[in-house]
Amino acid sequence: MNKAPGPLAILLSLVWDVGLSLGAYFVAHWLGASDYLALLAGSAAALLRLLYVALKARKLDVFAGFMLGVFLFGFAMSFLSGDARFLLIKESFGTGIVGLAFLGSLFLGRPLIYHAALRGKVGKPEEVAEFEHKWATLPGFRRTFRIMTGVWGGGLLAEALVRIPLVYLLDTSVAVTVSSVLFIGTMVALSLWSGMYAKRVQARAAAAAAAAETDTANA
Repeated sequence: MNKAPGPLAILLSLVWDVGLSLGAYFVAHWLGASDYLALLAGSAAALLRLLYVALKARKLDVFAGFMLGVFLFGFAMSFLSGDARFLLIKESFGTGIVGLAFLGSLFLGRPLIYHAALRGKVGKPEEVAEFEHKWATLPGFRRTFRIMTGVWGGGLLAEALVRIPLVYLLDTSVAVTVSSVLFIGTMVALSLWSGMYAKRVQARAAAAAAAAETDTANA
C-alpha cells in the first residue's frame, strides 16, 4: 500500500526542526534583542534540537545538523553592519537558505522532508526498513515527499524574497512587525497545506488498496 506518513508526525517534526530555531530568532527580535542576540538564540535552539535528536536516535541527524549550520552561518553574518533596512533584509538569509536547501535536496539523494518523516521511526527498526523499502519500490511514495519538500522549499524561499521589497516600501518600524507576521503566516500556511495534502494522499492510497482487494475477491 502506497501510504503516506502520518501528517501530524510530519508537521510536528517540521515545526520542531524549522520552526523552533527560526521561531526563537524572530521572537528574540520581536522582544527587542539585537541581530547578534537573535541569531544566537536561533543557533542555541538549533543546537539543542540537534543534541536531543542525536541522543534519541544515537546518531547525528541530517536535518537538525543542517538547521544548526544555517544559523551558525547567520551568526557569522551578524557581524556585518549596515542600516536598519539591511538588518531586516538579513532576516531573509535564514529562511532563504533553508528554502534553497529544501529545493536542492530534491536533486541530491532523498528530500529533506523524507528525513523529517523518518525521524518518527527512530527506535523501530522494522518500520524504518518498511519505510526505506517503500522509498525504493514505490514511485508514488517518493513523489509525495518530493512534492512536499518542493512546496516547503518554494514557500520559504518566497517568504525570504517577499520580505526584501517590503523592507524598502514600508517604514522601518512597520517592516519589523510585518517581517514577523510574514514568517508566522508562511509557517502556518505551509503546515496547513502539508496536513491536507498528506491526508489526501492517504485517502487515495486507501481507496486504491480497497479497489485492489475487491478486484482480487471478484477474480
